[in-house]
Amino acid sequence: MKTTLFATSALLLGLAAAPVRAQTSAARMLQYSEANKLPTYPLYISDQKTTHLVFPFPVTYVDLGSSGLIAAKATGAENIVRVKAASAGFPESNMTVLTSDGKLYSFVVNYQHDPKVLSLDLGAAGSASSAQGEAILSNSPIPQGNLDAYSRQALAAGGVSASESANQLSVRAGNVGYKQETLFFPLHIANKSNVTYDVDFVKFYIQDKQVAKRTAEQALEITPIYVFNGGLKKIDAKGKLEQVYIFKKFTIPEQKQLIIEVYEKGGGRNVKLKLANADLLKARTFR
Repeated sequence: MKTTLFATSALLLGLAAAPVRAQTSAARMLQYSEANKLPTYPLYISDQKTTHLVFPFPVTYVDLGSSGLIAAKATGAENIVRVKAASAGFPESNMTVLTSDGKLYSFVVNYQHDPKVLSLDLGAAGSASSAQGEAILSNSPIPQGNLDAYSRQALAAGGVSASESANQLSVRAGNVGYKQETLFFPLHIANKSNVTYDVDFVKFYIQDKQVAKRTAEQALEITPIYVFNGGLKKIDAKGKLEQVYIFKKFTIPEQKQLIIEVYEKGGGRNVKLKLANADLLKARTFR
């Protein structure tokens, strides 16, 4: 009888101790320390202004803690998230962002009518993926800052793929450059006249080398993903303009050619260049 009571008591004590051991084990598993805590960034946003967060890598996931926050990737940029308050005075919330390199960013978000910081660069600590504060264009694997740097290299490299002159206007296409599935076409335009030249547009298209009579000429226009110095349009008398037109990689069929046309705004000084597929295949790679 005593043996039975002792066994029963031991069993009850063991069952009572089991939850305690489980809780202790769980506490050890979930123990927090400075080593395993991810940094949390304070973020203040308004319903009157938009805050932009620039990450060093493309953003793959965004989670908002409440409906008081509005967030979305910026149009045309893979690594920029714009954030705004849905209404004034929302309760404190949080936001989590995951980037393509596997890094998780955590934010504690509060409302502020007039935020002092409207652009926050999360890559300023020293990421090698892109220059500080740079956008990663959706249609290019190369950050814009690197596109500019490669464009300067393309212009400085010299060489001639094609050149043409008419009405004291000279247009030269330098050697084509190549980097990460991207082609760089440097253009050197020189106005040798005493009259200012205003660039209306520059057109790139692929067409047949020879078009049979009575046959409609078919041309495939291609659009650059970026133009270095694209905002410059005016060439002073005896002046020069250097631009680089950047495209996703393409090649030209054997019986076709690439045409580059420079058109004058409100004038007739238009120049046409012709490039073959061999000019693209000889493209120089950048450092």
